[in-house]
Amino acid sequence: MKKKIIALVLGASATLTLASCGGKAKPNFICPEEFDTTKEITISFWHTMSKTSLQPTLDEVITEFKELYPNITVKHEQIGGYDEVREQIITNMGTHDYPNVAYCYPDHVAIYNEAEITVSLDDVMSNSKYGLGGSELKFTGTKKNEYVKAFLDEGKSFGDGLTYTMPFLKSTEALFYNKDFFTKNNLTVPTTWEEVWDVCGKIKQIDPTSTPLGYDSDSNLFITLAETYGYKYTSKDSFDFNNAGMRGLMKTFKENFDKGYFTTQGVYGTYTNELMTDVSKTSRAYMCIGSTAGANYQANADGAFETGVAAVPHAAGKKAKVISQGPSLVLFKNEDPQAVLATWLFVQYLNTATVQAKFALASGYLPVTSPATEIPEYKTFLDKAAGNKAGIAALATKQAIAQTDNYFTSEVFLGSAYARDEVGSLVSKIMLDLDINSSNIDKKIATYFKDAIEACEYQAG
Repeated sequence: MKKKIIALVLGASATLTLASCGGKAKPNFICPEEFDTTKEITISFWHTMSKTSLQPTLDEVITEFKELYPNITVKHEQIGGYDEVREQIITNMGTHDYPNVAYCYPDHVAIYNEAEITVSLDDVMSNSKYGLGGSELKFTGTKKNEYVKAFLDEGKSFGDGLTYTMPFLKSTEALFYNKDFFTKNNLTVPTTWEEVWDVCGKIKQIDPTSTPLGYDSDSNLFITLAETYGYKYTSKDSFDFNNAGMRGLMKTFKENFDKGYFTTQGVYGTYTNELMTDVSKTSRAYMCIGSTAGANYQANADGAFETGVAAVPHAAGKKAKVISQGPSLVLFKNEDPQAVLATWLFVQYLNTATVQAKFALASGYLPVTSPATEIPEYKTFLDKAAGNKAGIAALATKQAIAQTDNYFTSEVFLGSAYARDEVGSLVSKIMLDLDINSSNIDKKIATYFKDAIEACEYQAG
């Protein structure tokens, strides 16, 4: 894979060497003195929005943008899922046949940066005319201090201090739980992992056939544990997760897994929320950690119980940390600086308060700016927060908004995506290993960690 990327890098960076705007960022974007509103410009946007859910909202927003900038035509295209967007861009690197802007995750952008096809945004962000809140915008642009800081900071998690992405649709994780069951049995919602195991033990006493907790992402489980406990995961160009702290945590999790206390998506084979929401299940769950964007799947459709929402458990004595998720937007180089500026204007429009509120209401994702939460329609949505099917999305959103100071993202580099895949696989492999016992658990876990590191290094080249 890395050889393929390197070959495409050599072909991709050969022709686009444009001067920077202001001299601070990499030399890849000429910032025009004026935007030429008389020049017809067509820009392309690759995303993963389905025709039945978010594309109608996108079409509406593009129409509104066209009324403001009649000379800009935005053509959008769904390219499968997030990984398909990445793979299509990688495939097209050598011919420069990539869009003007695309959905992205940080690991994807690390590849694009290596190919030198991205636009660093710091100079244009601070441009007085066309930057964040600029004077020449034909709409009320969002100022830098109005973005959720963690979401904006994600755009500069690439090791060189420069910003390469803008947030668009974001989510995090939360602990969903059967509130009626907890109330009936006088259980306290756990805030630390130590408390989780205590509550799981009590639930098993009440319902011996239960699997008290489900976690809907093995990778997120591992990465968030490393962050909240302060153990290493990855650093610049390095896979650091094979350390005593993480091996010890996996030992603890394996011991509690063998007690029947929890399961994960990788172990269960699908999202674990159904163990909580489907009351007909023999081995029911009473807690589930999952994405706030998928909150609608965390409530029983028939109202059999009320769902509560709380923060993801953290390490005792440590600050709570929750992972930042959801797509951002990356801009690509173009020989025409007016086209890049037109793309930048469109990206800013997507982050205006009214547009952010529209997408948040349609998708269940969080607005990435504070003004969006003050839009009347969005405030009405939040006011309907409840533990039922109709109100669970708003309840989860309120929890997510309340913990914005706790968001984190890991530093990314070419190959960091392999670490995410391998640690997720590592979790499920350890949990599913029936041959692990008290006499060999340390040795077995050490072998799994060693294999995961070797797999990362092999894939990274």
